[in-house]
Amino acid sequence: MGVMPFSELMDDAEKRGYAVGYFEAWNMESLFAVADAAERTCSPVILGFSGIYLPHRERLRTDDLRHYASLVLSVCDGLSVPCCSIFNESPNFEWVMESIDAGFHLVMFTDEHLNYQEQKERVSAIVLKAHGCGAAVEGESSPLPGAGGEAVGENGPRRGEDIDRAMEFVTRTGIDAFAADIGQVHVHGRRRVDLDFDTLTEMKQRIPVPLVLHGASSLGPDTIRTAVELGIRKINVASSMKRVYFDTLKLGCREAGEEYNPYEIIGSGLEKDILMRGRLALQNHVEDLIKLFGSAGKSGG
Repeated sequence: MGVMPFSELMDDAEKRGYAVGYFEAWNMESLFAVADAAERTCSPVILGFSGIYLPHRERLRTDDLRHYASLVLSVCDGLSVPCCSIFNESPNFEWVMESIDAGFHLVMFTDEHLNYQEQKERVSAIVLKAHGCGAAVEGESSPLPGAGGEAVGENGPRRGEDIDRAMEFVTRTGIDAFAADIGQVHVHGRRRVDLDFDTLTEMKQRIPVPLVLHGASSLGPDTIRTAVELGIRKINVASSMKRVYFDTLKLGCREAGEEYNPYEIIGSGLEKDILMRGRLALQNHVEDLIKLFGSAGKSGG
């Protein structure tokens, strides 16, 4: 089955009442872990990379976005489950436009330093180019706090966004999916967050495109199940994956001791390879999330 238009992924998720996971990769091992988890669970999946740090001005090395696109597109082409790729949540307008040229199937621009009108204008321009190239666009009318991993204050539950403005944003920009602000923040698993389900219920009734949930790493399982039941059709996960991967690497380094064989411990693919251990731990984590999102076994029509 392999690559499928984003709209078709969302149509099936809506018809059968589940959410497709976007499990954010950062290197080859993490990308393979997500692909393996999707195959193992027979689940539709969205694979890709964050647009926050790849173009970051303080990055020690600036890599060519086309290399990341080639990697994820190659993995997508080799999958038997329905899938597509994404260049996600980037504040860099030029890189988002470049990601369309590079072949990503879904892109997202958002910049917390822009006002609402400026955000709308940038997203509209991206939609115009993306749709002309057969790509889809996800958008949000106002960025959630803490997207880049920075700490955010604990000010208690937040009310979701103004739905009239959300509808206006969707209509004016022509986006294909809307990242819903229903009270969540990017706290990256540091604490649990509650959602505003009343706002989600109304948004589902009024917003004419699929609804996306960001910040899932800080939500409890019951909260996620309810969000899917109420109409969330795409869920983004990143922070919890990086925590699982990093914690596994730390443990592997401690267990290696001083007399390790460098050929075995890095890149061998054997039991002692800490990169392989991280990949397998990540795969297990993603498989659990896929089951939670209700997409396991949904790879067939």
